[in-house]
Amino acid sequence: MAYPFRRILCPVDFDDNSMQALDTAANFARENNGTVFVLHVVPMIIAPTGMPVYVDLYKGQEETARDKLLEIAHKRLAGLKYELLTHTGEPAGAILNAEKKMSADVIVMATHGRRGFKRFFLGSIAEVVLRESTCPVLTVRCTPAQNGLVGTWMTKNPVTATPHEKLASIAAKMHAGGFRCVPILNDAGAPVGIVTDRDIRQHTGSLDQIEACKAMSEALITVTPSSDIQEAARLLRERKIGGLPVLGDGKLVGVITTDDVLEALTTRV
Repeated sequence: MAYPFRRILCPVDFDDNSMQALDTAANFARENNGTVFVLHVVPMIIAPTGMPVYVDLYKGQEETARDKLLEIAHKRLAGLKYELLTHTGEPAGAILNAEKKMSADVIVMATHGRRGFKRFFLGSIAEVVLRESTCPVLTVRCTPAQNGLVGTWMTKNPVTATPHEKLASIAAKMHAGGFRCVPILNDAGAPVGIVTDRDIRQHTGSLDQIEACKAMSEALITVTPSSDIQEAARLLRERKIGGLPVLGDGKLVGVITTDDVLEALTTRV
């Protein structure tokens, strides 16, 4: 299938590498008005002794995986078309079957760079998919340096509001998305303030009357995608705030929150 790729299959196993692959898949979809099919495979291990397979156990793992996929999609695929898929079985075969079923134009997947005995024992899922796929396969490997950047962990395409939007509307967005701050953008797409859950609480009872510009914090503290995650953590702690707008070329490209920083720092340990 020739570029552009509009049906993008992205297998994920929830580690840093697969999240980087998902970000790459999202960029493809964003540039080409495409759809991302996010697949998680729960590996089914069948004992050579012929012991019975406890299907209910695997069903529970699938349900847990789907909840995690929903959380990840909300954070990384906001504003894009996507479908979430779970499957139990052998990972490489499941990916190849999904490729055919979805008529994928491209597969974007992580490679973990295993070597030696570990690679021999576990096999290389990416290698099997590369060899047997009928569509192009792009493999992505996240470097340690990328793990320490705000751009790797921030929420991309965050929900925003306008200066004259009522707080009731913003509060509804927060509740629906489960987040605690909303950047306020002007007509040019530049951030001019931020409304937090604290601002919402301070105006309880008059949310239908008050506009964002009357309640927002205007002294914005921002970072860039290339900022170090430790610097973001320092700013969040010292300023006692829950989120930082992330700017690229003067435009909002994401938001990094306390939860994002905690995830980054604990995952990297």
